[in-house]
Amino acid sequence: MWTHVTSAVSEGSRLDLYERDGVHMIRVDGWELMNGAYHASEDRLGRLAGLLSPGADAAVLLGGLGLGYTLASLLATLRERFGAARARITVAERSGAVLSWFRSRVNPVLAASLPDGVRLVEGDVVAWLGSDGRWDLIVLDVDNGPAALSGVGNAVLYGAEGLARCRDSLTRLGHVLLWSGFEDPDFVARACAVGFSVGRVSVGLPNRSDQAHVVYVLSREAT
Repeated sequence: MWTHVTSAVSEGSRLDLYERDGVHMIRVDGWELMNGAYHASEDRLGRLAGLLSPGADAAVLLGGLGLGYTLASLLATLRERFGAARARITVAERSGAVLSWFRSRVNPVLAASLPDGVRLVEGDVVAWLGSDGRWDLIVLDVDNGPAALSGVGNAVLYGAEGLARCRDSLTRLGHVLLWSGFEDPDFVARACAVGFSVGRVSVGLPNRSDQAHVVYVLSREAT
């Protein structure tokens, strides 16, 4: 049984943190947003990002901290590949409460041992997008998929204009990785229309054979 730990208000929505046997869950306005009991797809998202990293010192923008599984997997994969996680990773998390819970309750061990190149910042990932081609990787885990279910402000990321901003923020051979709880052919079509090639990885859910999460890999075409 889940035990309610604490609540907070973020951008007009109520966030609730729950705990069960050391595992955490966050709900937004009563809807389950993230659940530590099912994090295989977040692990895969972080691992794919680490495998696509062009080097140990890659510049990575991670949108959404959540419970920290994507970040942990990314760091572990970079260490596995390069011996040390020297990447410059900016984690943009909209909710100050989520950042606080991560540091104090969800994973204080990881929070206290992050490499010097990792910074956790409170803010919208959109604010870190530009036309300067600075990011080797943009990893988006800010919602339940490209439908802005938990925050209407996320919608800008999933339209043609937002995808074009992501493209222009990437280095010449950069990638955008997006976690989604569902398939979205319209999103894929929009990504292709702005110049991405799109791949997808399906990640099944334990004990739920009829459902799967999706990691979309959007690759900038070399020009």
